[in-house]
This record gives sequence, structure tokens and C-alpha cells, in this order.
Amino acid sequence: MFEYVAGKLASKKPTQAVIDVKGVGFRLLIPTSTYEQLPEPGGQVRLLVVQHVREDTFQLYGFLTGGERTLFELMVSVPGIGPRTALAALSTMKPAELQRHLTENNPAMLQRISGVGRKTAERLIVELRDRTRPLVLDDGESPDTANIHNDALLALEALGYARAKAGMALRRALRKHPDASTADQLIRLVLSQR
Repeated sequence: MFEYVAGKLASKKPTQAVIDVKGVGFRLLIPTSTYEQLPEPGGQVRLLVVQHVREDTFQLYGFLTGGERTLFELMVSVPGIGPRTALAALSTMKPAELQRHLTENNPAMLQRISGVGRKTAERLIVELRDRTRPLVLDDGESPDTANIHNDALLALEALGYARAKAGMALRRALRKHPDASTADQLIRLVLSQR
């Protein structure tokens, strides 16, 4: 339902931001990685949003980058992992670092996340290792960069590519053409490599 919220930053704390959108204040829970990059209150901000609905609560989560949002969504899709643990993970390490620990089967590093023990770390690796490997995550990305890469990945899967092969083809295309700035351009580059 919500893709992003843009407006004036009314207030910020390490765990939440309130954004004034034409007189309506949206409170979003955020990881510290997003908090550290927010402007001072009064400045303009745009946060990507994930809404989490349970029978007793409706909560919005905000992220400055597409990589943060993608990993948050993947983590909460794992049984037994809730938004609090996913936020803690993104507050503990950058998206590319988290992806590396998942794909390299490193449960000891994942146990640094508050609330994650050995069994939970191993479950995260089993559930997410193959799902995060093809993602293109760059800690210095603009808010839309990861969305563009991941949209291209999904489109390639729809065209019949296996997820791992689509991810490798995308990385190869990006190395050859780092100026590609839309999902359409990336898809065309990958298809031209066939």
C-alpha cells in the first residue's frame, strides 16, 4: 500500500522518525543505519516504507536505502523472525555485510544481533542464503538503486532465468556498464549477453 513517505522531518530518535506530510505526521520505526543519515529536523526526507500488520497493531517501518528495505522484508518472511529482530540486524550491520554473513554461512557473526542465538542464526542462513546471494547491495547506494537492481532480477526470473543465474548475469552487466540506471537498461544488457 505505501511505497515511501516524503516530507519534512518533524523529529527523529535512533529508533524512529516522524515525517510531516502536508500536516499529517507519519511515525516510522527505523534502524540506526537510517537514523545516522537523516537530516536535522525541519529538513526534507524520503523514506522507503514497509507496513507490518498484525491483528493487534499496524506499524510502518522506514528505510533510507532499498537494500535495507529488501533485507528487512526477507528477514520478516522467515518463521519466528519479527520486525524487531530485523531492525536489530540492520542496526548492527550494513546490508552488504549482513548479506555476506548470510551467504558465507557465518552464524557466529549473526549472533552479534540482539535476540539472535545460534539456532536462530542457523535458521536465517538456511532460509536466506540463496535468496540474498543474487541481490545487488551497495552500502553507498541511492534509495532507488537496490530497487532498480532487484526489479531487474525479478523480471529476469519471470523471463525464465534461475535466480542465481539472473544474479550473476546482472553483476556481469553492471561491471561492464556501471552507468546503467534503470531496470529496463539492465534487463536489455543481460538479454544481449545471451
